[in-house]
Amino acid sequence: MVDHKPLFKAPYDIKDVSALFAIVAFILIITAIVGNSLFGLFQENVNFG
Repeated sequence: MVDHKPLFKAPYDIKDVSALFAIVAFILIITAIVGNSLFGLFQENVNFG
């Protein structure tokens, strides 16, 4: 009998995807915290009228 390939075979490993997602999420969180702090300093130092 012919060995059939699965119709929807994932071309990636779920561990790799999880690790990549965790790295990207961590970078986005750090960027958001730093950006928020810098924007707070910007608001304090610039007079908007």
